[in-house]
Amino acid sequence: MKLNRLSAKIRPNICSFLFVAALLSLSLKAEQVTITVRLVNGKNGHPIADENLNVFLNGSGFAEYHRADKDGTIRLTVDRKDTVAFASNVQVTCHPYAPNETRPRQYKVSDILDHGVSDENLCSKRVRVEARHGEFVFYERPRTFLEWWRI
Repeated sequence: MKLNRLSAKIRPNICSFLFVAALLSLSLKAEQVTITVRLVNGKNGHPIADENLNVFLNGSGFAEYHRADKDGTIRLTVDRKDTVAFASNVQVTCHPYAPNETRPRQYKVSDILDHGVSDENLCSKRVRVEARHGEFVFYERPRTFLEWWRI
């Protein structure tokens, strides 16, 4: 009898606590967004479809591989507060690296969403693709025969 009276008094408190906890978890949940990464041949401006791009989230040392579709695009679902970095896998990047850069450059997802980011292109001054809101343009080029030979 005493146990039933006690549980009847505690049950509403537990339910209230769980309800408040659920509301807090929803309000603290990160804002998931989708950004588009366009892989562009830095020499001729054509899309690069045969690439598994290395994507690093929030400075992680471990890459996630993402395959581009036939149009050279990759769609990533990330948090608005995240940072992302990209590195070529098979192709050669056209991104300039400073001598002291030892890791891929980090980009804020919020900047990509708000303005779009078109990376620098060292492969050609003539090829430049403007990024739209929510889009990151990554320039790379196919390896030459000699570059494949040296691998």
